[in-house]
Amino acid sequence: MVKPNAPVALCLLEDVTPALLDLRHRLLRKGQPPESASYPDVDPLPTTKHLGAFAEERLVGCATMQADPSSTGNPTCRLRIRGMAVDPAWQGQGIGTRMVQQLQQWARKENSGIWCNARILAVPMYARCGFEITSEEFDMPLIGPHYNMEWNDAS
Repeated sequence: MVKPNAPVALCLLEDVTPALLDLRHRLLRKGQPPESASYPDVDPLPTTKHLGAFAEERLVGCATMQADPSSTGNPTCRLRIRGMAVDPAWQGQGIGTRMVQQLQQWARKENSGIWCNARILAVPMYARCGFEITSEEFDMPLIGPHYNMEWNDAS
């Protein structure tokens, strides 16, 4: 078994894997059917990127970035982060921050900002990465309270 604090490598995934879906389900869709962890209209698109954080060969974190105009109407934020999760045993080590920073690098190449629906507990991590809250708190049914957040390299 890989122990927390082992070196973690970030890798672009070619496809959504069963391990990614399992991590999404366990952390983001607890109590919901397993298929709720899949985004069938987004996951298979060639414009969607899936990032994995691996300790040896074990997936300990994941994030998906899709083309999706900002819900606030900000024309500079054309990319969206969703499905971001880090295994609880691996949290607090900067893995989520590293994943967001990698997604920001990809967004810079696309000359785009990024937006997301951030869970309340994730807001500080996104803020450390330069994201700003752009909405009032809102509830996503079956998931919980969130804020819209945006990052734009030009801001």
